[in-house]
Amino acid sequence: MKYLYLLRHGKSLWKNYDGNDHERDISKKGIEKTKNVAQKFLLKNEVIELCLYSSSKRTKKTLRIFNKIIQINKKREKKGLYHCSGAYIFNLIKKQNIKKSILIIGHEPSFSEFLDIIINSNVKINLSVLGEKIYTSSLIKIAIDVSTWANMNRKSNTLIYHICPDKYVGEMKKKSNQS
Repeated sequence: MKYLYLLRHGKSLWKNYDGNDHERDISKKGIEKTKNVAQKFLLKNEVIELCLYSSSKRTKKTLRIFNKIIQINKKREKKGLYHCSGAYIFNLIKKQNIKKSILIIGHEPSFSEFLDIIINSNVKINLSVLGEKIYTSSLIKIAIDVSTWANMNRKSNTLIYHICPDKYVGEMKKKSNQS
């Protein structure tokens, strides 16, 4: 069993926005919400072996905030995660040689597109749990029932939980079981 975590970057700062989306920082609210999610994650006593993160300023800062609370030893910046497709995330994960767990810090709509790929289309994501999108600073855990990341597919993947910045949504147990 492998575990994949998706963490959307903290709420971005729009004050003094000059049109350079890549260099937008995180707002004070985004900092606090990211800390809140990291504290909730810490209580779960789970280990992240590798963090892959987008090259944007706000994802790098989200990583720094998260890493102060959750120690992650291996971290790799992936420029391709900035405004990528769900298929890019899927293929990037399949190339990893990590034993058990990967965290990706990235963006919407990339994460939603990825979830559409990894979770069987016959299993609808409960919008009352996830909302219409993955909100900033939200963390999602997915169990991937494979022996190696290279074998990842749409079968037997389970959304385990979703941690929102303002509340803990809890166990989801939405399983993909496409034949």
